[in-house]
Amino acid sequence: MTREELSQYRDLLKEIKGINNRINKLQERKIEQDIVKASNIEYPYQEMNVHIEGLRSNQVKINKLMKILENRQKKCDELRIDIEEFISDIPDSRTRRIFEMRYFEGLSWMEISKKLNSYDESFSRKIHNRYLS
Repeated sequence: MTREELSQYRDLLKEIKGINNRINKLQERKIEQDIVKASNIEYPYQEMNVHIEGLRSNQVKINKLMKILENRQKKCDELRIDIEEFISDIPDSRTRRIFEMRYFEGLSWMEISKKLNSYDESFSRKIHNRYLS
């Protein structure tokens, strides 16, 4: 796992959330509803309101876009799971905590070092870089 892949974790979460929102909006747009005026087909021709529902005329495009978004979401989920598995498989507890704080919580190197009772900013970064190399 590379440093670049790991640093994508927080952005992946935001992207997944955005994709979910877009999928939900597209699903809401699938069915159109409206109220139209009509009359009885026989005398007396009384006017009345009729509730109608139907699929949008551009349903094919919406379905295609939803499929694209679902594929993108699947790829993001797979990468997110790969990152979480990589960090979970780190045998050393301190190193694993450094990776979790850095990528899951988004803390700076200085904040991580302070949580590990060190006031040297490079302490946590060195442990991190040694593990990746």
